[in-house]
Amino acid sequence: MALKTDDPAFQKGREMRKQLFGEASVERLDAADDFHEPLENFVTSACFGETWSREGLTLRERSLITMAICAALNRHVPLKRLTKCAVQNGATKEDIRETLLQTTLYIGVAGGVESWGLVAEALKEIDAY
Repeated sequence: MALKTDDPAFQKGREMRKQLFGEASVERLDAADDFHEPLENFVTSACFGETWSREGLTLRERSLITMAICAALNRHVPLKRLTKCAVQNGATKEDIRETLLQTTLYIGVAGGVESWGLVAEALKEIDAY
């Protein structure tokens, strides 16, 4: 299987990945081996080409929603990555704080405390704290 370079959703997703996460994201995509190609095709087309690219929500809103989901699911690496993405997409420290507070109410204190710590690290890494 090869990367679906002729698929319009894949192409749109490739551009969205680059916009959200930079050139390194596309380089990682291009370097996918035969084992990872099906996953990269799916993620690029479905996640970025068909969902993140939809109208109806801004990239800022999508970033904050996805941060909340990652916090709820205890996904450390994506949470930090999406925190930086949210700032790039116009979210303020206050937006992020309110998103985490809302999320903590539903995921519990332990998950909330851990998420707040990870997000603070990410904000500090990009001088947005």
